[in-house]
Amino acid sequence: MVIKAPAEMLDRPEIRRALRSGDWSTVLQVFIRETDASQTDISVAVGVSQPHVSRLMNGQSKEPGIRTVRALCDGLGIPRSLAGLLDDQEDDTNRRQFLAGAAGVSGLALIGTVEGDVPVESQDEERLLTIPSATYRRPEQRLPSRSLIAPVSAHLALVRQLATRNGHSPAHTRRLFAVLSETAGLAAWLYVDIEDRANARRHYQLAVRAAERSGHPLLPAYMQASTSQFAANCGDGTESVRLVADARHRLPRSAPAIAGIWMDAIESLALAQIRDRNALTKLDQAEARLARGSNDEPVWPWIFRFDERKLAGFRAQAAGKLGRVKVAEKALQLAHDPQQAPKPRAVMDVLRAGVLAQSGRVDEACRLAADAFGVGQTFDSERVTRAVAAFRNTLGTRSCRAVAELDERLYATYREEL
Repeated sequence: MVIKAPAEMLDRPEIRRALRSGDWSTVLQVFIRETDASQTDISVAVGVSQPHVSRLMNGQSKEPGIRTVRALCDGLGIPRSLAGLLDDQEDDTNRRQFLAGAAGVSGLALIGTVEGDVPVESQDEERLLTIPSATYRRPEQRLPSRSLIAPVSAHLALVRQLATRNGHSPAHTRRLFAVLSETAGLAAWLYVDIEDRANARRHYQLAVRAAERSGHPLLPAYMQASTSQFAANCGDGTESVRLVADARHRLPRSAPAIAGIWMDAIESLALAQIRDRNALTKLDQAEARLARGSNDEPVWPWIFRFDERKLAGFRAQAAGKLGRVKVAEKALQLAHDPQQAPKPRAVMDVLRAGVLAQSGRVDEACRLAADAFGVGQTFDSERVTRAVAAFRNTLGTRSCRAVAELDERLYATYREEL
């Protein structure tokens, strides 16, 4: 049976958003509804097992490899570019080459941005706009951020050149500034992971300014709130409170439910940073919003569903900052995600270690922190390794074998040869 995605389906904004963000559950469900194909039909056309198709449809397999994405696109008649792939991309074992290719939109153009203006054809611009930050965000969770900074920075430089060039229609210029904002936000996040706060702050500022010029009703608020979350995690609670308040003012009345829920969650972190117990009240408010909402597909610029698990992660962070150990423990249980990628899981493990230590389980806490430290070293994530060091500092002069072993791990980073 030959099956192919209808052109009218691929033209729909929600399908294009789902393809950009890797939401194959939505794509496959709509595909089956509109073609009357079965999971078995898709399995045969794509060349993957029927159980794998079922896991994709049910959202159990959230990050298919590049080889699987390529097979889905080719088997279902979906242009690879809509899913952020270039024609020569390979599977997960070759992600580094993939990143270079994705950033390379027009190879010589990226080199030329260092020198100045480079003639870029209109089709190159369109190709550029089909490579969203989600293309980079999936491997970012499993690769060192340092390996991504160069291609993302090159991508950012090219988009910035195109966005500021004269001769575009107003609509095209706004679209370019939206891409510029999203790419700058991704670059900021990469700098956060390597603990380069000055560059992270500078790129968040660029993301906000570009969002303001994009004309998108939600993007400025999203980037401003992202900056607030960055400030809270840097320990700048007062500044974070002001930033998220400004982000709320930027939201239109028609904003989707996820916007308000997310703002509440970020404000809870900001308030917890200044030891304001209203932080947990904000999370109660977010839970009430979530219960009233339908939790539909995410609305761009959000590329994730905001569910009880994600909200529990924010509650664990806020409760941990406030010293509410029991609340944090319960929230961590709810937030646990067995499929979480290594780096974000390590961040949560350091938080869990802090809660365990506060409840007197120091040995267990140190072992968990040491495991997280190993992940931080493997992925060259300063964000993780510094979080472990900060956890160790909370233990003070406590002495036991687990603490001594963690101290040795931390001390070794100052003795390793370059």
